[in-house]
Amino acid sequence: MKQIKSFLTLTIILLSLHATGQEVQHRFIASGSGMKNIVIANEQGDIEWSYPAGKECNDVSLLSDSTILFSCSTGAKLVSLQKEVLWEYKGAPNTEVQSASMLRNGNILIIQNGTPALLKEINRKGKIKRELIIPTSMKNPHAQFRNIRQTPDKTYLVGYFRENKVCEFDRKGNIIRTIPIKGNAFASIRLSNGNTLIACGDGHRLIEIDKEGNEVWTVEENEIPDHPLRFVANVQRLPNGNTVICNWGGHGHKNGQAQVFEITRDKKVVWEVNDWARLGMISTLQILDVEGKMEHGDLFR
Repeated sequence: MKQIKSFLTLTIILLSLHATGQEVQHRFIASGSGMKNIVIANEQGDIEWSYPAGKECNDVSLLSDSTILFSCSTGAKLVSLQKEVLWEYKGAPNTEVQSASMLRNGNILIIQNGTPALLKEINRKGKIKRELIIPTSMKNPHAQFRNIRQTPDKTYLVGYFRENKVCEFDRKGNIIRTIPIKGNAFASIRLSNGNTLIACGDGHRLIEIDKEGNEVWTVEENEIPDHPLRFVANVQRLPNGNTVICNWGGHGHKNGQAQVFEITRDKKVVWEVNDWARLGMISTLQILDVEGKMEHGDLFR
């Protein structure tokens, strides 16, 4: 009888480990609003590399040439692993830069929140190759925009942080699609199937919208046991169909839940980051052990 009980206990422990996803491990780069540094962490969560994040880093990417591009509220930088600054954009006074992504053509896409809000494509020499005014009713730069992305069709997905919508702009600045949402649009990503994945911030939701505007997959605030959605920030759709969610702990939720977790399509947690002491307030993260180039749009984040 003792052997049977021991076997059952071991079985329960193994099932618990499987349910919490500890058999899955990832190397990643991360930062966030409230973190002091950008960090690269190994599969065990140990920090391999760090760099000062600036005032507020809500967008960071490790590119295929091992350089690191990030926004820091007051601007954006491209740095090497040797911590040499290779490129820098300094935002104008009374503005914020909350997004920076490398494009396939080598230009860097940013949005400068302010009056007016400006979407810019800038080359490595600092020359502005494209500039669009993005209309917004919000006067406060911090209330305007977070992560923006270019789609494979070279349109721009722009989430309105305090206006409950995501707009898709063509290359001339015309709105070609509006997606209403419930919450703060932190990140909007065009997936390989043509759907759009949207992180809804303090709406405590993650949604996937098809081409007709229908919600085809959602994750709601209290849907996943022991993993309530707080502020849903940067997200990444992995090649296996799983989704990694930055569950930012600001607005009263610090230390209350996993900072990041990965779920399957049927919403099972298979991996998480829950280390507030070392890693802090993560709002942007890139999984590094998947194939593809961020600058080619292969990583869906």
